[in-house]
Amino acid sequence: MKVIGIIAEYNPFHQGHAYQIKKLKETCHGDYVVIAMSGNFVQRGAPALMEKYSRTKMALSCGADLVLELPTLFATSSAEYFARGGVCLLHSTGIITHLGFGAETDDLDLLTELSAILSNPPSSYENILHKKLKEGLTFPKARANALESCVFSSVLEKSGSFSNTEKNTKNTNVPHLACTAKELAEILASPNNILALEYLKALKAIHSHIIPVPIQRIGKSYHAAEMEADFCSAYAIRAFLEKREDFNSVEHTNWNSDNAVKPNRFLLPETTMPAVSYNILQDYPHPFLYEDDFSPLLHYELLTKDIGSLSAWADSSPDLARRLVRERIHFTNWREFCRHMKTKNITYSRLSRLFLHILLHIRQKEYESFPSPAYLRILGFRKSAQPLLTALKSNSTLPVITRLADASNQLPVQAQHLLELDLRATDLYRLALTAKGDSTLKNDYQQQVIRFSPHD
Repeated sequence: MKVIGIIAEYNPFHQGHAYQIKKLKETCHGDYVVIAMSGNFVQRGAPALMEKYSRTKMALSCGADLVLELPTLFATSSAEYFARGGVCLLHSTGIITHLGFGAETDDLDLLTELSAILSNPPSSYENILHKKLKEGLTFPKARANALESCVFSSVLEKSGSFSNTEKNTKNTNVPHLACTAKELAEILASPNNILALEYLKALKAIHSHIIPVPIQRIGKSYHAAEMEADFCSAYAIRAFLEKREDFNSVEHTNWNSDNAVKPNRFLLPETTMPAVSYNILQDYPHPFLYEDDFSPLLHYELLTKDIGSLSAWADSSPDLARRLVRERIHFTNWREFCRHMKTKNITYSRLSRLFLHILLHIRQKEYESFPSPAYLRILGFRKSAQPLLTALKSNSTLPVITRLADASNQLPVQAQHLLELDLRATDLYRLALTAKGDSTLKNDYQQQVIRFSPHD
């Protein structure tokens, strides 16, 4: 049995995601597809546009056979922890044979060699990384510089560093690699490629038998905001929906009333999503959520916490905590404060993740306590995938949770703490919906696992 694993957010599920599943099934001759999906909050430190069970339905209706929740601790962390959590979760199922992921390049040899340098970096890499960080570069940019320099070792031996001219020359070949210097720089600038490298690092670190399968992305880039007929980004869809929904009508809609006139979402071009996924979005019974919907809660936390408290949260530091206390008088909303606090060496994404960690009370020490997921929580599955579920329960090295009420008997105390973070995330998500006039979203104990059939 060939089972493909995918680590995803599906925020929301669009044509590119459907293409990836279809392409992986064809490439790997896969029998089943298992998704490790973020819950109600995602890796860039933001709420998912739609709650996790609606996104689960999208995935199951478009080719996935089983959806597992990637615990909140990993789903809302940096690329390294996000990838490690997803890979460890899929590996622990005992049934995944292939790991599929999107990247700007499908050159596995190239990605593998780059990931090998990151897995066991030479001293030259570490020296350049620390130098670039001291110069004020963000960690992603400093790491890219160090990796480029390490790869260009033969050039460095002669000149000490490579010039911008050498770096940008189309015909400059990268020693040992089948790409040019310019192509290498482009590879290291892509969020999808960075995640791809982290997936390969994680597979190697745990000595996994899972076969990596990169699928070259098509259509717009990860951060592209332009809407186009077919393969637009999830970012573009979210931005389009936020812009088109009339804020006042959303704010004053009585979402609990069946007769309420809700914002018209049919302005979204239909071809941007698979038909079933598109219909789920159009029929979504709740307001969409964005970072700024949590601004009052964040503002209160920033006003009432001292430097010591703020420095303890994941993605924080004493220096950053001092700046937060000093600058909090300038707070207007979540996204504006991220832009206000952003510096040469502190990224917008890190700040947004920090703000979310403040609200979820996730401390840096949590990652030391939980180097990998401690359970497999099923969000939904296809009814036709019963053989897959049987294999999962027989081969998994972690407890499989299908009914939340039974979790306390299945999990040790420490693992229950990890699960509590997932429950807290859902409560926070529900709180923001309530503030927008909708108190109908069920809590995690009330929600049933999705059992999907195309004929239902």
